[in-house]
Amino acid sequence: MEELKVTASGPGELTMTGSLTVANAAAILKIIRETLAREDRLVVRVGEDAEVDVSFLQILCSAHRTAAIRNKCFRLNNGKNHTFGSAARAAGYVRTKGCSRDRDGSCLWAREGK
Repeated sequence: MEELKVTASGPGELTMTGSLTVANAAAILKIIRETLAREDRLVVRVGEDAEVDVSFLQILCSAHRTAAIRNKCFRLNNGKNHTFGSAARAAGYVRTKGCSRDRDGSCLWAREGK
């Protein structure tokens, strides 16, 4: 699966399906950057059937940090996507608390109390 599908499901809301992998990393990064530049809030929803690899996780982490620096809100909804959780665990992203830049407790990977 190499195709990437991105749907704007509302202002500051993107639904991403298809191949969320290194093959589409440049396109994903561009879309997220452009959306964060014009919106104060961005929610990325990962489709149930999406294929996820570590490049997508890195882009999400970077987007969250960028949003925090710019006092914007970045959230993730990975719904029922099982490859997302597997990729996050395999890459060592799952943590008990966020990094030092996570001032509002919105780390995408922290599972403490969630």
